[in-house]
Formats: sequence, C-alpha cells, structure tokens
Amino acid sequence: MEKLNLLKNKLKELFKGKKVIVAYSGGIDSLLLSILLNNITETMCIFIKTPYISEWALNNAIINAKKYNLNLKIVEVNKIIENVPERCYLCKKMFFEILNKEKKYYKYDIIVDGTNYDDLFDDRPGLKAKKEFNIISPLSDLKIRKKDIIEMAKYLNISYPPKETCLLTRFKFNRKISIKDLRIIEKLEDFLRNYTHGAIRVRDFGDLAIIEVEKDFDKFIKNKNNIVKKFKEFGYKKVCINLEEYKSY
Repeated sequence: MEKLNLLKNKLKELFKGKKVIVAYSGGIDSLLLSILLNNITETMCIFIKTPYISEWALNNAIINAKKYNLNLKIVEVNKIIENVPERCYLCKKMFFEILNKEKKYYKYDIIVDGTNYDDLFDDRPGLKAKKEFNIISPLSDLKIRKKDIIEMAKYLNISYPPKETCLLTRFKFNRKISIKDLRIIEKLEDFLRNYTHGAIRVRDFGDLAIIEVEKDFDKFIKNKNNIVKKFKEFGYKKVCINLEEYKSY
C-alpha cells in the first residue's frame, strides 16, 4: 500500500532512535500509530483513565496492547472536568500536562497522538490544547484520513473496535455531572452491547434517554421490552432510539 509505505518511511525518518510517548486510547488511530512506531523505536503508550472514560474503553486498550506487544502505562486520574462547551479543550489540556510530566520523568523525547487529517475539519476544541503543548500528529501531518487508516488496519490484519468517546459527551453542556450519572450511562451501554457489536451511545436528556446505534436496529426493536425495563430501573421515563444511525467511522 502506497500510503502505508509512505507513513512507515516518514515515521522512521522522524522518530528512529527517539523515545516516543503515544497518547493512547485503544482506538484504531492511536493503535495503528503505536504498532508502527513500536516496530521502529522505543515507544510507551499511555492511557489516561478518568471517571468519564469507561471500563470498556480501558479493557479494550489493555487487550490491544497485549495483543500487539505494546508497552502500556495506565495513569489514573480521579477528577471530572467541568461540563462546559470547552470541556474537550480542558480535558486534552489536562491529558497533555500529564503526558509531559511522564515524558520528563521517563526521559522520553517526543509525544505523539493519533489525530488524523479528517479530525482537523471537525469541531474539536481539543486541537487547541494539542497546539499549545506541541504534540506531534503524524497521521494528520501526512494527510492520512480515517478511511486510509481503516484500509491500513485491514491490510495489516489489525482488529479494531467500534469508536468510543468519553461519557461526558452523553450529556448536555453545563449540566452538573456526578460519578453516579456516569456509571448509569456506562452500565446501560454495557447492557446494550448484548444486542450489537457496533458503536452505542446513550444520550441523557433528564428523564428521557435516546439510544444511538451503528447497526442492528432490528435487534433493538425486537428486544424493546427488555431494554425499556432496564432503562426504567435507572429512572428514565421514556426511551427512544435515533432512527439516524450513529456514524462510528
């Protein structure tokens, strides 16, 4: 693959002989980057676990790190950032501050992340923090798009899960979020994984919950009674499903 070879050669040019930290989420972008870098130079993948990062995401990151022999460190942070429109910026700023401390402590040279070229055109406040901390994004720098990453992963036989986002994105801005709120959403999404292997989102609108799924709509309709019963156990009065499928990649 031409783009894959271009990426490999560029990574060798930029990072061979350097000690590299990858901001690692376990998603396909940072996973592909970690695997390629791990074959080139000394690499440490750091996963930052906060209360609004699900256990499912953490377990997936661990499974993939073991599967592909990645050097993984997990940093636990017992803090929920303020749920304001700038929350992604505040979160990324906190993450990059932590990564910089780890970089200095372990005497690594560079921090990279899995931002791809498509991300630059989305509404991503976290990109501002990336610039402030001089985080390198090889995928976006080489104009590697999400579809390119998926093709590379398939070519290299790298398995990847549905896209996961932080649990704060399930709530409207400026609502005060508690640990209990986050755990309810997490439990419900874990429950809904019984009906699909695709991406799942449970959006909270007070006593109304809206389910977004990537696929398997028929299974959700067939099991609607069980699903509604489960949601009502957690205090929701109405449960809806978004007829527009969730776009994972």
